[in-house]
Amino acid sequence: MRKILVLLISVLAALPLVAQPVFTADNLPEIGYEAMFKADTSEEIIVDVGATGGPQTWDFSREVFGESTPFEVLDPEDTPAGVLFPDAEFTYHLAGTLIDTLSGEIWQYYKTTSTEMLMLGDYIESYHPILDSIKITHNYEPDRMNSVFPLQMGAQWQDFFHTVDSLDPTGVFTIETTSSSSSRVDAWGAVITPADSFDEALRYVTYDTTDIIVRIMAVPDTILSRTINYTWVAADVGPVMLITSLEDEINPEFDTASSYRVLTSYEAIAERPEPELAPLLRIAGDQMLFNITQSGNVELNIYDAAGCRRDVLYRGALSAGEHSLPLPSDLPRGVYFIRINTSGGILSGKFVVLD
Repeated sequence: MRKILVLLISVLAALPLVAQPVFTADNLPEIGYEAMFKADTSEEIIVDVGATGGPQTWDFSREVFGESTPFEVLDPEDTPAGVLFPDAEFTYHLAGTLIDTLSGEIWQYYKTTSTEMLMLGDYIESYHPILDSIKITHNYEPDRMNSVFPLQMGAQWQDFFHTVDSLDPTGVFTIETTSSSSSRVDAWGAVITPADSFDEALRYVTYDTTDIIVRIMAVPDTILSRTINYTWVAADVGPVMLITSLEDEINPEFDTASSYRVLTSYEAIAERPEPELAPLLRIAGDQMLFNITQSGNVELNIYDAAGCRRDVLYRGALSAGEHSLPLPSDLPRGVYFIRINTSGGILSGKFVVLD
């Protein structure tokens, strides 16, 4: 059997398909790259994901109705959680609707080797006061991580995460999440979008499974989600088209999707201006230390684990720079969230009162 398999591979390599594109770490968009996607997230979107293989042509230039989603490549030092990922070489930043109706921002931290792109973790800042999260992958290794380069026909990788988060010290309310994905580069060809036409683009398919168990007073409620996702990528541009199936889709050549994101514009910036001041929020003793990047009106709120606002620490104008405020001394035991709304953006953090 082994000899037959080697013979088949040798025959295939002699066919014209050997001219397929191969992307390496050198083909990644560089720091300063910016793009805009148009997102359509209606319940049923008619699409044609096409058959596997290549070459072929996909035309995604149709008009799309929905929100615009910005995407950019940043220097990790210029991001809110960059200090937690000292090995990261670049960060992917997206804003808008992240998962279904969950809106916010996500920063994904990566490093590369000569053959691989490794995701070290991510930071999600949702527009809900209690759903922020930081995921750090320790002891990352190629066989455990999302290793997506080199991208070429047949390349495949897997990803798995398991987290348990308690929203109060007693563990009455916990959320346990198990997510796994399996990806494979399965097709290549030309892709046409409102932004441009890309003659050599690779497509990979990802089978995602997410199992969420919410426990309140030890009573479990299970939420299971399974989807098929397609991403088309082009050299030096990154993703140009993303499609997510309806839940529990089993046909990889489906024609009805739940979300559809297409590249509408992109630009590489030669030199990105350094920010005058990096955002910061941390707790030291009974003091909250923070700085803001722009002068203007500021509002600081504290929420409890249920998402209810417990206190307004400050509401008024502040100058750009470093500031400190005392935390309330009358908060009972529990988990609390700080949210700072400024003209330059939003800062958020979490702290626990033990006694």
